Amino acid sequence: MCCQEGQGRHVMPMHHGIHHLGAGGMCGCGCHERRFMSKKERIEMLEEYRESLKCELEGVEEELKDLQMK
Repeated sequence: MCCQEGQGRHVMPMHHGIHHLGAGGMCGCGCHERRFMSKKERIEMLEEYRESLKCELEGVEEELKDLQMK
């Protein structure tokens, strides 16, 4: 299972996203994460993460609305 699937100790479900790294600087999923990203890559990663958070918030708001109607 790779980081992309957002399992285990990973912070976000992106292959080249932010990880909680274990021993040896690897996330433990079998992929070999790069340690340094370019400015462009960091911007892209953060924009994807922002979009993911927006979707998560939308889902939370829908769930709250549904629960409050019951």
